[in-house]
Amino acid sequence: MSRIKVLLICILYFLNVSLCAQTVSGTFYNVSPQMVYLNAYTGLYMETVDSVMMSEDGRVEFDNVGHKGMYQIETESGLYLDFLCDDEPVAFVLKNENNVVSVEFIRSRLNNDWHKYKNERASYDEKQQVLKQVLRNYDSNTSFYKEAKYEFEKNQTDFKNFTDSLISHGNYASKLISVDRPPFINTDDSFTKQREDMKTAFFEMVDFTDTTLIPTNVLTTKVIDYLSILQFQGQTPSEQEFSVILGIDYVMNLASVSYPMYRFVFEYLMIGFHELGFNAYLDYLMRMPYVEQLDADDVELEEIYDLAEKYSRVKIGIKAPEITGVDINNVEFGLYDIDNDYVILLFWSYSCAHCREIMKEMKYFLKENTDFTFLSVCVNGERKDIKKLIRKNGLKGYFYHDGLSWNSPVVNAYAVTATPSIFIIDKDKKIVAKPFGFEEINDFVNSIR
Repeated sequence: MSRIKVLLICILYFLNVSLCAQTVSGTFYNVSPQMVYLNAYTGLYMETVDSVMMSEDGRVEFDNVGHKGMYQIETESGLYLDFLCDDEPVAFVLKNENNVVSVEFIRSRLNNDWHKYKNERASYDEKQQVLKQVLRNYDSNTSFYKEAKYEFEKNQTDFKNFTDSLISHGNYASKLISVDRPPFINTDDSFTKQREDMKTAFFEMVDFTDTTLIPTNVLTTKVIDYLSILQFQGQTPSEQEFSVILGIDYVMNLASVSYPMYRFVFEYLMIGFHELGFNAYLDYLMRMPYVEQLDADDVELEEIYDLAEKYSRVKIGIKAPEITGVDINNVEFGLYDIDNDYVILLFWSYSCAHCREIMKEMKYFLKENTDFTFLSVCVNGERKDIKKLIRKNGLKGYFYHDGLSWNSPVVNAYAVTATPSIFIIDKDKKIVAKPFGFEEINDFVNSIR
């Protein structure tokens, strides 16, 4: 065989390995054939990056997963599993037996480690929360307290040993586990000392220069947990607000070591507080704390300024941006022309199971609340599927779909980064609430009745 032929065979072989290196495949048992979506994490938010139809024997395969990070497989019926991708093929088996879902990863130590950790972490947190209540509410001289203290400390030791063994594997999961693992506490200290030590140690294992933390939900979960421990029983609302602002300041200082991390954390917090309607925290972030410490050029700084301006446009109490056009039923409409007490504006995606559930429930809500008009903006989906869903659910209102997905001017005007996103707009066309789902929508309705 000639040297050229040998060289070509080698090139083709390694090219094939490279192309297959980020393939994700799986088999579903006891799950009817349906659409399956591949979602990519950026913080706590996900974007659908691919979709395939499950075969009759329950198989799916996604080729060329884009980058190292955390992903989610989601079925149309709402089954899902999270996994990590790090330049190697991922194969899984998901079984749905008597509504109990189990997942097994094949030849993927990375994902086996991560799922073992997540399962153990959930069990650990549940046990420690129960024991914490005992330690806080019982006399330390009682045998019951001492037994609880022993069990609490044993759980900490066992969990540390377990996670240390996974971290020793030195893979991508190891890094995420070391970041995600909660600080351990000394039960001999006062609760005030425990909290202060926890605050000090909270980000000890986080390397804010490591951009591989961005395409996961680990760092953002860590930030949420940190801001949560700053609020405790006995604080007044103003004290809680001040504590969280100090926490935001601390996190932004840590994130200012690099432009990509600062932008990621800044936008994540802006999105979160924007959706929750926490204007005080938005106002503080709009000062762009520690931006002067960034090693960033003028273009990058302009992106930060644009983000701050973008989210300032859709705060609670601000006039809602106008939406005009022709909906999928060829009906011309304008948000400002809708003559009703309230408009419930929903940004949704057809690939989002939770979104479709909201669309189903909306019919009954609108029947009971005639002072609300429904305006839906479908970010992702085929027109025929959207129209079919609307007819099936007997929905009335305006249904806008410009086919531009996340590049839609309407999506940009409302600073929407994830679906579902809901706004309630009053008669004066001011944004008065940003509920997450029907529980919050009903809370708003009860507040105005």
